[in-house]
Amino acid sequence: MKTYTVSQARERFAEVLSVVEQGEEVAITRHGAAVATIKRPRVTKKSRKLPPPGFLKQEGWTVEIADDFDAVPEGFEDYV
Repeated sequence: MKTYTVSQARERFAEVLSVVEQGEEVAITRHGAAVATIKRPRVTKKSRKLPPPGFLKQEGWTVEIADDFDAVPEGFEDYV
């Protein structure tokens, strides 16, 4: 764990964030005692907030799919 004093952390904030982004924890100390620990948040499937089903409908959005949605564009016949 990398350690910075409050003054160092303030002066080198971008560096502190870079260290945290790389997955390392950072301790911030004041007068030799740890006052904070910074670490990357754990992102799991459950922690991601998804809009509720029907969200777009509630907002007045509609989705229409064109009749030729799966048609091959002109000039691309050789690639299909």
